[in-house]
Amino acid sequence: MEPTADQVALSAIGPSPPLRTRLSLAPYAAVPGGFDGAWWPYSRNLADELPALVEALDGVGTITRVLLGIGLWPDIPHRISVGGHFVTAGWFVSDHEQHEITLCSYRDGFRTLLIVPPTTEPDTAAWLMNRPVPVDNSGTATELLAMATARFDAPVDRPQ
Repeated sequence: MEPTADQVALSAIGPSPPLRTRLSLAPYAAVPGGFDGAWWPYSRNLADELPALVEALDGVGTITRVLLGIGLWPDIPHRISVGGHFVTAGWFVSDHEQHEITLCSYRDGFRTLLIVPPTTEPDTAAWLMNRPVPVDNSGTATELLAMATARFDAPVDRPQ
């Protein structure tokens, strides 16, 4: 059977390049009590998103465990293959911040990142990626997300 024109065209294009990990990090231990950075995943599929995040954090030591809220992720596998090892995922249902992820490394302790939801508008996400530390007395990721949304969704006063 001969390939169709569509199959030939697709094979000429080749596979898509991997998406760049959308991550901002503060220097380690520079943010006591705050977030160590922000992560803006492309989807809510943790099995697809976590390997790229862990590989982007390769310089902070081998990530062995993550802890995150189940509210943002419809399916959290217990173990996720990343490179040559597995990362164990733990989760919580409620009474904890749903918009953060803690990544644990045996060598270098842990990092806590603000999770910018995948559906966030680019302007809002850019603002959040540049301000992963709680600001203006906002103590939680949810409060920081609400501030950013209000900032960019607020009506603009225009002279009439």
